[in-house]
Amino acid sequence: MILFIVPAYNEEKNIGLLLEKTKKKMDEIKYDFKVIVVNDGSTDKTKEIVESYKDSIPVEVISHYPNKGVTETFIVGFERALRIAEIDDIIITKEADNTSDLDILEAMIKKIKDGKDVVLASCYAREGKILNTTRFRLILSYSANKILKIFFPIPGINTYSSFYRAFNADILKKAFKVYGSRIMTIHGFVCVVEMLVNLRRFPISFVEVPLILDAKKRVGISKMRNYQCFVRYVEFFLIQLFRSREKEKERIKHFDKLKLNKVTKAYPVHKAYPVQCI
Repeated sequence: MILFIVPAYNEEKNIGLLLEKTKKKMDEIKYDFKVIVVNDGSTDKTKEIVESYKDSIPVEVISHYPNKGVTETFIVGFERALRIAEIDDIIITKEADNTSDLDILEAMIKKIKDGKDVVLASCYAREGKILNTTRFRLILSYSANKILKIFFPIPGINTYSSFYRAFNADILKKAFKVYGSRIMTIHGFVCVVEMLVNLRRFPISFVEVPLILDAKKRVGISKMRNYQCFVRYVEFFLIQLFRSREKEKERIKHFDKLKLNKVTKAYPVHKAYPVQCI
């Protein structure tokens, strides 16, 4: 089973097309799947549009109000996926704005099936690229990923900020049993960088698949704000600088000792806000 986690905030212009394209691709490559859309307090018709596909596509929408931000949205999505995933399932996170290229989806799944634990769609891998974005955002993204690679090296990994990722469900279950919702604490889009850096501490394997990221595929404007993103990166580096080394060693030991059953449901529900699951 392939479980997709899609954070969504005011994506009424994108979400229907995303669901249709996902179903078409999954029918083509012949995998069972489910889409978990986490509606982050949208004020448009995102929720209603997702609900309208429930009879034709295996999809559920989880809504929380008011808007809590991308970090809380990811945590809710992961907790839901991990509750229903078996250890040989694959969990995939992707954007709601259709910039996650489904043409590389099969290659990402194959990497997991071949034994990799985390697969990142990377526009900085060989043959990857970014199209139709601003020069400032291109420089910011490139510089941030280069700096991250210097301070937090992961062999073979060039991108740390990609939303589009595939995870071995067994590995993710173990990581969440060690970290819980603390695996992502920084508010904003930098939370995906924080999660990757936390995962790199464990004895797991990472690999990239080249991605051509075309901003023109997005309808509407990006939710990412350059200044806020810069501030969050500074926050991230400060947290890593003062992180307790002893606590991290204990987490690694805990991870190594974990043995999961076929289905693990021992994940606490995130209590920070009311959740409506439909």
